[in-house]
Amino acid sequence: MPKKRGDEMNERKGLEANAGHFGNCETFDRSFWASFFSKEQPPPRVPSAASSSSDIVFEIDPAVMKQESARKFEDLFADRQKSVRRILEETFEEEMKMYGNGQKMPTPPPEAIPVRFRATMCPGPIHDVFGDALYAIFQKLNRRGQTAEYCHWMAYLIAHQFDLKEEPYFHQIKFSPQVYETAGSHEAKQAFANGIWPTVDKILIQTADRFEPLGEKWNGIHVSADQIKGQRHKQEDRFVAYPSGQYINHGTDPVALLAVFDGHGGMECSHYAAGHFWEEWVKARQMFDGYLEQSLTSALCSLDERMTVRSEKELWKGGTTAVCCAIDPEKMEMAFAWLGDSPGYIMNNVEFRKVTREHSPKDPDEARRVEEAGGQLFVIGGELRVNGVLNLTRALGDVQGRPMISNQPETVRVDYDASDYLVLLACDGISDVFGPADLYQVIEAFVRDNTVEDYTELARFVCSEAIEHGSADNVTVVIGFLRPPAEVWSLFECASDMSEDDDEE
Repeated sequence: MPKKRGDEMNERKGLEANAGHFGNCETFDRSFWASFFSKEQPPPRVPSAASSSSDIVFEIDPAVMKQESARKFEDLFADRQKSVRRILEETFEEEMKMYGNGQKMPTPPPEAIPVRFRATMCPGPIHDVFGDALYAIFQKLNRRGQTAEYCHWMAYLIAHQFDLKEEPYFHQIKFSPQVYETAGSHEAKQAFANGIWPTVDKILIQTADRFEPLGEKWNGIHVSADQIKGQRHKQEDRFVAYPSGQYINHGTDPVALLAVFDGHGGMECSHYAAGHFWEEWVKARQMFDGYLEQSLTSALCSLDERMTVRSEKELWKGGTTAVCCAIDPEKMEMAFAWLGDSPGYIMNNVEFRKVTREHSPKDPDEARRVEEAGGQLFVIGGELRVNGVLNLTRALGDVQGRPMISNQPETVRVDYDASDYLVLLACDGISDVFGPADLYQVIEAFVRDNTVEDYTELARFVCSEAIEHGSADNVTVVIGFLRPPAEVWSLFECASDMSEDDDEE
């Protein structure tokens, strides 16, 4: 029987009451983290005088915590052998040491009187607070050096736990095109940002004996994702790389979801897409479970509806491309959906093949559709542009360019087999300098110079090589492994051995 709202509130109050049995939490946390990084053990904890026998809770044993932290899942590979607790400790080690040494966490400087050169940004609606905050946390964790898959997992864990502190629960507020309530949204997002470390601290210590997600294994396909700003002043690309539903919302859906969003005219639309795509994907999977193409189409169309409302309210002038891939490793099938010129590829044992086609005025079918919708094509700087502005014919956002700029994604379903090794999604900053044959050589070069345990650095290497080969744009790469990374390494090792044999002959 599903829990009633009152039951959930009572359960939550009970957990908060239990947290009080740790006595003075600040004193306890400081002494605990101080001892955690030393050989000494913290002073023993006993129930407070006000505690009754029925109030006694399990004591936190630092030895048990360290054992949990050092746990290895031997059946997993490379960094995935680490426990969730270890990943959290690595990410927030600086805060743990500062707190243990009695140092205060740095506080943000007081707000100065701003001198504005542009209109004040709208804080956004409350139905977007959770997704906006979630992606902001993801970016902060990613900048600390953890891989994208871990950061997706931890960002949801942190945001969801913080959101449960008090009502309103922002993750439960649904989008409605008729409602655009902004009161309190800015303060709420700031509270999420300020609550990252306190929430992690609570997860690591106060819930050590009963927080099941810390004992979970990592699952899903292996991924590598990264980006470099390049010669541009701003990074307008965004990406998501979910190996399975566990990383999206701690669900059980085995389907992986990868996407690259290349923004133009600002980063607002690409940032919004990356922050809220997962919400629409979860809803689409509930409606079209088992149909990847329909799920992607539904998710992107719903995402664009949300983006259109916010673009009109906040006067966003830009848009974003999208290239997405959903992979079902159990059924060995995948689907691509895309708008614009961001490419998607599949690498098999001999080559890369491009799955997507560019939505640009150079395509005769796209050019015809634009003209039938009332648009005109002009050559500006040697390049065809819709109404002399945009060199794309499909995109998310770009509300001022519709209907000439279509928001309808193109899709294709692909059954893959044992000869297919990985999927690569990118922005045009990659495809401008690398063709399919070049990408194969870049992957081969990385494999030859690095061990398989470094597979998460593959996307970074592709981005760096693109910059080295003259790409002046933002560059972003998301890679999803269709087979274990070790088999990709074996593929190129075998090819290298065969090449050496041919040379000897």
